Amino acid sequence: MAVSTSGMTPDAHAMGWVEVYSVPDANLAEIIKAHLQQDGISCWIEGENQAGLAGILPIRLLVRAGDVDRARVIIESFDHEQSH
Repeated sequence: MAVSTSGMTPDAHAMGWVEVYSVPDANLAEIIKAHLQQDGISCWIEGENQAGLAGILPIRLLVRAGDVDRARVIIESFDHEQSH
């Protein structure tokens, strides 16, 4: 089951969530999250509800520690597709 919530507490690392990527745009974060979920990776987006600070503060994508390597491969593939 995928998890998507904002306002993640500092205990995120203690709970097994690891940042794998950050973006300035909430829409891009949602697109990447969808790619991760398609491969069965739960993703937590932190900072997507920034209101007036959108684009200033990074929006972080976090996954469970056991999914970090797979998530990074998926994100790198997505980045490569977007750059071509």
